[in-house]
Amino acid sequence: MPSVEAEAEAAVRAWLRSYICRPHAELGREGPVCPFVTPALKAGTLLLRSRLGLADAAGEDIRTVVRDMARAFRAQRWPHANPTMRTLLLVLPDLPPAGWPLLDAAQAELKGELAREGLMLGQFHPACPEPAARNPRFPVSRCPVPLLVMRNMAVHDVLFLHHRGDFFAEYRRRFGSRYERRAVADPLFRNTYQDALARHASSASDTASRHTNGDPQ
Repeated sequence: MPSVEAEAEAAVRAWLRSYICRPHAELGREGPVCPFVTPALKAGTLLLRSRLGLADAAGEDIRTVVRDMARAFRAQRWPHANPTMRTLLLVLPDLPPAGWPLLDAAQAELKGELAREGLMLGQFHPACPEPAARNPRFPVSRCPVPLLVMRNMAVHDVLFLHHRGDFFAEYRRRFGSRYERRAVADPLFRNTYQDALARHASSASDTASRHTNGDPQ
């Protein structure tokens, strides 16, 4: 009889093939839901792991799982030199529905901490509210089994990191030179980057002005 972990991992593999690796009419663009998964599967750089013991998890337990996951990601000896191909999926088979919102909360809370390391975290579960980047009405991150996904930051992550100045600063530090030499082809990425650049530069200027004038912070 298959173990809980084996059954959950089999369900995730089927979900990857039937959903993540395929186009979706509500995605807002052509191509598969995630264009990196099929190449990562072929290259052997998509690692699937399970973690049990979360039936009574609290927020701190999930944050510990994420930080452990980051350490494992950094320590992994990856078989391919391309960092955008490296993906770690952590399946959480015994996390009950009451714990699914903890994944959403941990992703939001630790986003900046991970971005400083050049890492991105995604959460997936049957009720995940996370919308598609190009269609806010489509909850793209629904999965039959709760799981976390970690990967290296990539050019398209401007769509997820442009809202806050500190997030955008980490993105710009890694990819700004590509925009400066006009090496980013997607017009949505370019427009989002330029809008964020103007918005956050303005915010920084306003903050500096308030300090100079002696205004309260």
